Amino acid sequence: MPDNVYIEDTETHVRYGLAKKTIAINPSSFNQSLKYEITFKGIPSSTKCLKLVSQYFTMDKIYLDNRKKKEGDTSDSYKNISIVSNNINSSEADIVSVNSDVDINIPILKSRNGKVFVVIIANENYNEVTNVPFSIKDGGIFQEYCLKTLGIPQSNIHFTADATLNNLKRELSWLSQVMEVYNGEANIIFYYAGHGIPNESNGSAYLLPVDGVGNDVTTGYSLDKLYADLGSKPAKSVIVLLDACFSGARRDGGMLASARGVAIKAKQNAPKGNMVVLSAAQGDETAYPYKDKGHGLFTYYLLKKLQESKGDVTLGELADYVTSEVKKQSVVVNGKMQTPLASPSNNATDWRNWKLR
Repeated sequence: MPDNVYIEDTETHVRYGLAKKTIAINPSSFNQSLKYEITFKGIPSSTKCLKLVSQYFTMDKIYLDNRKKKEGDTSDSYKNISIVSNNINSSEADIVSVNSDVDINIPILKSRNGKVFVVIIANENYNEVTNVPFSIKDGGIFQEYCLKTLGIPQSNIHFTADATLNNLKRELSWLSQVMEVYNGEANIIFYYAGHGIPNESNGSAYLLPVDGVGNDVTTGYSLDKLYADLGSKPAKSVIVLLDACFSGARRDGGMLASARGVAIKAKQNAPKGNMVVLSAAQGDETAYPYKDKGHGLFTYYLLKKLQESKGDVTLGELADYVTSEVKKQSVVVNGKMQTPLASPSNNATDWRNWKLR
């Protein structure tokens, strides 16, 4: 099953990852006489009805059939479901979503910009720590905006769901090679949604791959290294978008990494080269989800501004809008402050006039 397929609770609209991708479903070759069975993980026992959602089709009314478990497993982590409705709506235009206005009516730019290159890392389903709700959806919809609204060719976009440390290294290596061969003419966008963790000894921040461990920074990827990797090569611009916090908190407000059980004030890493970093939160804050919209709070308002402006927005305007709206929504809904932050490097003196396309 392709990476851009999700299981969604039809009542709560929460999405879950697959335990293993055991079937292939193609709208053009779907056999209505067969019953397809897939395995998934992390579904609460109270769930009654699910929906299979992909970039290409939706399949409604996926009901829990048998609650089979692995031998010796006493949890509700593994169950089987059967697809009992063959209602497939083929659509190669949009990722289907029933719960967010930014997932539909995505503006389309007819021209193409072949000198913008994008890496999207969307880490939701972790091996050793709690999952990050909506991260894969965040990355998938952002990819749609890159394609349609920003006019970036598909070949210039690398999207990885649930990236391991090696996946992350490979994609950053690709960006480095692109910057070298384009000799300062490339515009780079790096988007990350997932866990971040702090080094409790010095406050330095790390991206956490899905095979990483929450209290072991050696299993993560240092932000200092990320900025050095992307800032050491020639580029017209490097824009880093981080829907993550680095305080040791989870999206739901609980603690992920801190041995003391309190949020840690992460050190502010300095961007390098011709770079701007727009991050979802700062200090000891949490990067919250926007549950009603099925996105991270930061990513929702990022997408909303791209939708409203049809992609024709400066980075300064985008940063101001996202910061203002996230702060207001977080205080009202979560009762806590979340403050996105734009951090330019010393060389990026005109960053507020940059555009994503």
